[in-house]
Amino acid sequence: MEDVLPVTFIMSILWIAVFSYLMVWWTETLGRTLGLGAKPEIMGLTLIAAGTSVPDLITSVIVARKGLGDMAVSSSLGSNLFDICVGLPIPCLSLSPLVKSISW
Repeated sequence: MEDVLPVTFIMSILWIAVFSYLMVWWTETLGRTLGLGAKPEIMGLTLIAAGTSVPDLITSVIVARKGLGDMAVSSSLGSNLFDICVGLPIPCLSLSPLVKSISW
């Protein structure tokens, strides 16, 4: 069983890469079809960001209906804080040794 773990890990990374590419492509196609006329980056920031927040919304609604309002709020805040504190710095930190000067 343990001998297939590296293969399953690599396959899961490949599946994430494939579906990420498809999600961006579908978002661009949807934006062009609806006539939004925005750049792909703008569509990605709005439509994909909203789409990835839906599971957090659903779980928050479920636990709030069970009477656990504190858990619903902490789930929403914790998810966003993790995205901001971990999701944003990691690409910048991993790129900074490769780039000599970054102009903001």
